[in-house]
This record gives sequence, structure tokens and C-alpha cells, in this order.
Amino acid sequence: MSSLSQPTNPDRLWLRLSVAGGATLLVGMGLGRFSYSPLIPHLIEIGHLTAWQAGVIGASNFFGYLFGALIAPTMRLLWGEANTMRLCLLIGLLSLFACVLPWGFLWLVLWRSLLGAIVGVMMIYCLAVATRFAPPNKLGAATGIVYTGVGIGILLSGSLIPWLLGYSLAITWFGIGTIGLVSSLVAMWGWRGLTSLPNTQKIKPHPTIIWTYPVFGLIATRVLFSIGLIPHTIYWIDYLVRGLDNKIEFGGLHWALFGLGAIGGTYLWGRIADKIGFQAGLAIAFGAIATGIALPVINSVSWALIISSLVVGTQPGLTAIMSGRFHQLMGPDSMAPVWRMSALISTIIQAAAAYGYVTLFELTNNYVPIFLAGSGAFLIGTIIALTLRNNQEKNNN
Repeated sequence: MSSLSQPTNPDRLWLRLSVAGGATLLVGMGLGRFSYSPLIPHLIEIGHLTAWQAGVIGASNFFGYLFGALIAPTMRLLWGEANTMRLCLLIGLLSLFACVLPWGFLWLVLWRSLLGAIVGVMMIYCLAVATRFAPPNKLGAATGIVYTGVGIGILLSGSLIPWLLGYSLAITWFGIGTIGLVSSLVAMWGWRGLTSLPNTQKIKPHPTIIWTYPVFGLIATRVLFSIGLIPHTIYWIDYLVRGLDNKIEFGGLHWALFGLGAIGGTYLWGRIADKIGFQAGLAIAFGAIATGIALPVINSVSWALIISSLVVGTQPGLTAIMSGRFHQLMGPDSMAPVWRMSALISTIIQAAAAYGYVTLFELTNNYVPIFLAGSGAFLIGTIIALTLRNNQEKNNN
């Protein structure tokens, strides 16, 4: 079995592992989930998918995430965290390139679900490994680097997909896979920073979760984050293109803005959290994104759309400080099991909510209730985030 040990320069190990995590999430989350959104209007317009089928494929990615979160501990015990990440990268590449084949709805459901599954594994261990090795004064930097990979994937998707679609859908899928290949090479280099332990040393199971209010509250915030982000993940570009009658290039521009927000958000929210604390920083991030989700269906003028793309795009930064908050309240040893439990619970609810959003849109053909529901979830998350403190923080106050 393999596990974590320090290479020759332990002072820089956290940085190498953070880069590995960022490149890994670029493949799994940035491309595996978010590259699909700007393709939805085109897939519908050319008759490759119906609106319902396009929505179901997006929702299937969330369902796959649940499967990945369930099998993640078994994979870790069998192969160790580094080898598990390498396997996920290989599966991710296979899935991205499999989408090139024009074999219809069920084919895409299979591979987009598999992409969701590897993200379920990646999201647990990329963060757990990076934060475990990061010095206390580098915690924000480590989580920010990991989630920057998501933003880069979104930015590249928004920038390149409209251009590639000018050639063909197959070339577009192939281009996405090529980006994933380059990022995988970077990730593989990063994970080589972990060396094998002697065979006599086994990876220990995760510690048992003690169910306190902070645990419940942290899981609740992640659940609300997960269901609140669905409207922009599935329907944002579709709303801009088909709902507001714009061209696909307009949607691509806003997806690029979404990606810029994702890259900048990891730095912005991290800096805010470092200045005012992770508790207040998390609440502010939740409140800002709640506003960004609701704004464009209340007022669809250009400035509102731009703000929405940029602000909601900062969501990887919110996840970064959320993971930092998990680390603060749970400690380095207990973070991974609580983070995994939050992934399991949030993904079960997220998968059901995603299909619920798709059904609601199929029945109403109206984007307004979908986006307002997402905004409401983030508003509730804002309130819960303000209440989360451990005993030490309570005593300090």
C-alpha cells in the first residue's frame, strides 16, 4: 500500500501537493462537470439532445458524484491516496475522450456519470491531502491553489468551446479531452511527491465522527451550497442563450467570465477570510453568491448578467474557505471523514434536487423559480455559517 511521506524538500511539499490537487480538480471538476454547461444550448439546437435529456445528463453528473464519495474510503485503503488520484485521472481522461463518439443520450449519461464519480473521490482527498501538509499560515493558499484548477477549467471551457464548435462537436469534445490530458500530466508530476511507506505500515481508517453541532452545521452548509449551485451549473448558459435569445458566443463569453470569477474568487475569498476570519468570510461569500444567483432573473440587463457570472463564478473560492473552516473546526485528522460525510449527504440531496430542477423546468419552462430556489439555499447557508464556532472560539469571545 502507498500513503503519504515527505520527499527531500518537505518545506515545499504542501505546494507541490496543492498544485497536484488543482490540476486534478481541473480535469474532474473544471472539465468533467463545468465544460458541459456551455455545450447544452448547442446540443439542443442541433437536435443531438432534447432539453430534458440535456438536463438529465447534467443531473447524472451529480448522481455519479454520490457513487464516488461512497467508494472513496475503499479506494484509499486499497491503493493509498496518491494512487487513487492517479486512477481517477486515467478514468477521467477516458471519459472525456469517450464523449467524442456520437452515440447519443445514454452514452453521454454513462460517461458524464463516471466523471461525476471521480470528482466525488477527488474532492475528498485533494483537499484533505493539501490541508494536511500545509503550514497553518499557508492553509488559505493551499486550498486556494487546489480550487484554482476548477476556475482554470471553467475559463478554458468558456473561451475555447464556442470557437471549437465552429468546426464540429466532435472536435470540441476532443479539445476538452486534450486540455484534460495536459492537466493530467501536471497532476501526475505533483502526486509523485508522495512516496510509498514500508509494507508493514498500513493506512489507518478514518476516525469516528462525533456528531456535534459544528459537524451538523458544516454538513448543512455544504448541502445548501450544493443544491444552490445547480441552477448556474446546468441552466446558466442555456438561460443566456435560449432564454434571453443570444448567440452561443455570448454564452461562451459569460462562461469565461464565470471562470475568471472562479480563479479570482479563490484569492478574493481567501484574502477576506485571512483578514476577518473564516467564520465571517464564509458567511459573506454565501451572501454574495445568493445575490448573484437571483439578480439576473430579477433584472436581466447586461450589468446584472456580468455581475452574476463573475460573482457566482467565485464559488470555488467559497468551497476553499469552507474546506478551511472544516479544517479549523474538525482538526487535521477528523477533517477527511467529516468532509466525506458532507459529500455523501450533500450529493444524495444534490442528485435529487438536480432531477427536481430538471422536472420543474420541464413542467414550467421558466427559469425564474429555479434561480430563486438556488439563491434561497445560499441565504440559509449564510445564516448557518454565522453560527458555527468551536469551544475555543466561544471561549475567546
